[in-house]
Amino acid sequence: MASPFSVGVSMVLLCVFRLCSSYPVDMSSLTVSGISSGGYMAVQFHVAYSSHISGAGVVAGGPYWCAQGDVAIAESACMANPGLISLDELYAATTYAEGLASIDPTGHLKDDRVWLFSGTKDSIVNPGVMSKLAQYYGHYISSSSGGSIVTEFTVEAEHCFPTLAYGDTCIHLGTPFINRCNYDAAGQILAHMYPDTPLLPPTTANATNVKKIAQSGFVPSPFTPKEIGLQDYAYLYVPTQCNMSGTHPCKIHIAFHGCEQTVDYINTTFVFHSGYNEWAESNNIIIVYPQARANDLNPKGCFDWWGYAGPDYATKIGPQMVTIYKMTNSVPSMGGDDLQDIVGDTKWSW
Repeated sequence: MASPFSVGVSMVLLCVFRLCSSYPVDMSSLTVSGISSGGYMAVQFHVAYSSHISGAGVVAGGPYWCAQGDVAIAESACMANPGLISLDELYAATTYAEGLASIDPTGHLKDDRVWLFSGTKDSIVNPGVMSKLAQYYGHYISSSSGGSIVTEFTVEAEHCFPTLAYGDTCIHLGTPFINRCNYDAAGQILAHMYPDTPLLPPTTANATNVKKIAQSGFVPSPFTPKEIGLQDYAYLYVPTQCNMSGTHPCKIHIAFHGCEQTVDYINTTFVFHSGYNEWAESNNIIIVYPQARANDLNPKGCFDWWGYAGPDYATKIGPQMVTIYKMTNSVPSMGGDDLQDIVGDTKWSW
């Protein structure tokens, strides 16, 4: 986690800018979540940038560095056969990356909060993989230091992001991989991420609060967005109060979609119907929705958790990691010219 001094300095600096001059963004509140490939991305983002991130929510993902840069391992051990996952090897790989300073020191994880979900009917990511993730996090997170790991492995759900009432039946397998399970995963995630003050109940989200931002502007040279499997743009949900006068800082959370959940597959369905925005609106949490993109090495538009964008994919110099980190940290300085309305956009789906 960031130090109180750095948080204080950043808050003063952020107030120079348009978005936070009216409602500051507390970057020390940064947390992440994701489903499937987005779940794996949330884990590697959390581990790599643990000095800046205080928690992660994961639906149907798996341990850091599980795929070891090999798509065959990704599809076998990390999805179908968790018995092949050696946690000792992953701990060693994490230590090695820490020694190279390609990830933050793992000591930053000890007081973090983690929420894990695996449906009992998941036929894409074996529930045992998520059990391995719980063990992986348990190696670093300590309850005596204030850390917390919560697991929900009992819901009869297929491979999906579970919601209270949106989507197909909970045991359905298929697009948009958002199912009505009478279970509010987004709410459970955000409540666990931010325990200091109980969250207010969700309220109606405002469609005009969803903004498009130029993700391409943060892609490191010499790459293009398509080469590294990212869209030219991403989305933000900016709660109404975060655009109004005030001094209380907004929190910020990154939500990673899964494979076949990009705008090219399901338009903005994940942005509007995963359930985050309703909680965000009532609790002043800005939600960042990065967007992956299909290419020849990534035909289903997954986030990179096996190395299709390069061997450094799970580190602080991985091109997707760099892009999303820089984009998220630029949110407090974004003004009107940086945020585009999307109502009426061809990808808009309310």
